[in-house]
Amino acid sequence: MTNEQIEQRIEFIIEQQAQFSSDIQVLREIQVSDTKMLKEQYRHLSDAVVAVVGLVGKIAVAQERTDARVSELAEKVSELADAQARTEERLNIFINVVERYINKNGNRNSEA
Repeated sequence: MTNEQIEQRIEFIIEQQAQFSSDIQVLREIQVSDTKMLKEQYRHLSDAVVAVVGLVGKIAVAQERTDARVSELAEKVSELADAQARTEERLNIFINVVERYINKNGNRNSEA
């Protein structure tokens, strides 16, 4: 191998090394940029998770209040149904009393 060939190969190797060094620097810059972006996305995601957890907590509290109110309403409806049944029973008794009164008076008028 001649000196000229050796120098060409050395020059080629130096150029390749310079290109590798340049490529590595570009990759480092990309990595730094990606790391910053990922950290920001992680922060946004963490904020979103905290917000969702907060909302789930509020929904759970609201559900508990709703369940309590529904139970109260169910009890009130049951009480109302019982009162309605008592009212119907008393109304039927009253209707029977009125019908007997009318029948007694009707019988007196037909006897006279």
